[in-house]
Amino acid sequence: MTVLADPVAEAHRLVDLARAAGLTLRIVGGIGVAIHAPSIGRANPSRTYHDIDLVAPAGSAAVARCMSAAGYLPAQRFNALNGSERLLFHDPSGRRVDVFIERITMCHVLDLRDRLTIHPWTLPPADLLLSKLQIVEMTERDAQDVQALLTDRNLSNDDDGIDRRRLRAVCAADWGWWRTVDGSLAMLIERWRAETAANETLAIPIARAVAIRTDLAAAPTSLAWRLRARIGERMRWYELPEEVR
Repeated sequence: MTVLADPVAEAHRLVDLARAAGLTLRIVGGIGVAIHAPSIGRANPSRTYHDIDLVAPAGSAAVARCMSAAGYLPAQRFNALNGSERLLFHDPSGRRVDVFIERITMCHVLDLRDRLTIHPWTLPPADLLLSKLQIVEMTERDAQDVQALLTDRNLSNDDDGIDRRRLRAVCAADWGWWRTVDGSLAMLIERWRAETAANETLAIPIARAVAIRTDLAAAPTSLAWRLRARIGERMRWYELPEEVR
């Protein structure tokens, strides 16, 4: 089966093939952001996509069969060791496809078991945003993705936009999540404010980032959140995931 060179088109093809096989796959990462936030196409420097990131429900054997039928080779040792959480595949040219199983585990754990069937192609915008804001050592590409999401998607109380309820549910339950998300937004707001003289369009993502920080600061928190807040930054609240190739 022919693997498409365009990573966005290829990600759509993989979701279609999975759907035909009765399997749920959803696009995450930068390509997921691009589907919801077309302003990423105007990013400077241009946003490029090398790998494809997907998420699937539990059942690694079904995922492996689907990816094999789509023309991909498994990273057998990695998959044998990590298949309950993450699977890795490569196409004949060497492009990588990561498939996260039910959750994205990076600096924090984003549980997606109830979020995989809301949108037909991707995770909902709030989850795409959380998957970027959880990154402690944010890259330029991650910052571009956050800017595009906050430019193109309204804050809302449903999954058509960036659902405030989802942001609160994740960040008000876990102090570490809140600390990283709040810190990432604060860093981006400061950076964007310094750039507004040259880019007036940054006013929209700045306003939405400020609104999210304000909303999260006012949200009722769990007992576990409050207990962890007492320790604060004296103990590290995030993981630094290793790069896998």
